[in-house]
Amino acid sequence: MPELDDEEQLSKKKLQEMIVGLISLFREELEKLTQEEQMAASRTLDDLSKPCQFMVIWMKDPEFQIALITHLTQLEDKHIEVYGPLENLKLPDYIEDKVLKSPMIEFLGRERVEEFLIFELGNVNLLFDPLHGIPQPTIYRKSRLSSDPYGAFWFIKGNLITLDTQKLVEEAIKGIKSAAQQQPSQSPPPSKPILEGFGTYIKPPIWIGEIPRPKSFKEKMESLPLSIRLGSGIIPISTLMYLGERVITDNYKNRPLIVTRSGYISIGERDRTKALELINEIMSTMHLHNIKCQVVREIELGNVTFTESGALFDINPFILTTQRNEVSEEQIKKSVKLAERLTEDHKTKTLLLFFLEAFSHFSNTEFKQALTAGWLVCEIYIKDSWATYTSKLPPKRRKKLEGWDVDKKMEVLNLRGMLQDDDYNLLEEIKLARNKLSHEGEPPPRDIVEKCVNLSFEIVKKYAKKRLGGEDIAF
Repeated sequence: MPELDDEEQLSKKKLQEMIVGLISLFREELEKLTQEEQMAASRTLDDLSKPCQFMVIWMKDPEFQIALITHLTQLEDKHIEVYGPLENLKLPDYIEDKVLKSPMIEFLGRERVEEFLIFELGNVNLLFDPLHGIPQPTIYRKSRLSSDPYGAFWFIKGNLITLDTQKLVEEAIKGIKSAAQQQPSQSPPPSKPILEGFGTYIKPPIWIGEIPRPKSFKEKMESLPLSIRLGSGIIPISTLMYLGERVITDNYKNRPLIVTRSGYISIGERDRTKALELINEIMSTMHLHNIKCQVVREIELGNVTFTESGALFDINPFILTTQRNEVSEEQIKKSVKLAERLTEDHKTKTLLLFFLEAFSHFSNTEFKQALTAGWLVCEIYIKDSWATYTSKLPPKRRKKLEGWDVDKKMEVLNLRGMLQDDDYNLLEEIKLARNKLSHEGEPPPRDIVEKCVNLSFEIVKKYAKKRLGGEDIAF
């Protein structure tokens, strides 16, 4: 514990005495209630009945307190712990080294307390805005940590000792009486899952529809504390309500598919490897509707369950950033339907996934990998063009040409007019860079890799149109 001066020691002692007085007064008033009303106390966030323990984390400049109330049978009644007053900059280390080692935390469960404290302290910037003046001392918010064992948090703006003990008890008793008049809430039956599987956020980040942005100076100022805390651009707080909004609930290959407003895509497939394959099929096809997304890696997939009432994710954080690509709901829907049609053909599917790898590596300046993946698309195109040409030859002659390498095939295809001069020259340039990479380890130039990725995309579009029977689809 940091050294406290005499005045701080006295303040700490007065706070402890105030809490003891608060508990005693509460119990005196509770005894005046009916048995039914007394039993309702545990359903509130103000229950100071026996046994009761109290912990206060006390910060200064700005001054605020977080109080934890428990009813632990393992600890004595009126067990009180006060940490502080502390300087705000020292708080994270102090919580780690001292507060979280308290027996109160041990019995409640350290992890759940950690998560709660992180959430509460993350909102401090929003509560202490200098442009709105110094807030009046008050219990700003009360929250339940757990019911068994009982755990409740009070977030106090200012200092608990400055509040009127009598009024605090009166409000608590009023709340208990109100709770007694209400039937104990019955837990609703669990919602039936509409999707259980895996999901991830599309990257680069997208937003389906128009991104809500602050319009007035006031809205921008209200958004600023959140922006600073998250290290992002200015985003209106109202945007948060849309993060998990489902904009697409569909099916993909007989599996439920959900996409949220903030670009989270999930599929109802319980096999992780298969889920990854299906999501990347959609990612690759999105390029055909001008959504430049990247391949999803297995490590980026997280478990998810969607119900009508919401979603339960494992660790799969959303990154708040203003640098998001706006796409339409129609673009996503068309991409999903198109992916289902195109990937029925194994070769078209293979080409789409190779291109997606090439584009993703290039976007991440991984030029060696991008060239390798892009060249695979080109090779398949050359081999298929060669197969088309030799299919017109007698079987005996066709067999003699089976061992020809890509160089010879390109020469003949060009001479026969099946490979235009521009394409031939570009393929030669790409092939040379690829050979130097494979045989000499020479890194390919960026411009050559970019040409390779662009060419592979043009090849993919040809196969897609052919697969669709020449159907006119806006690429």
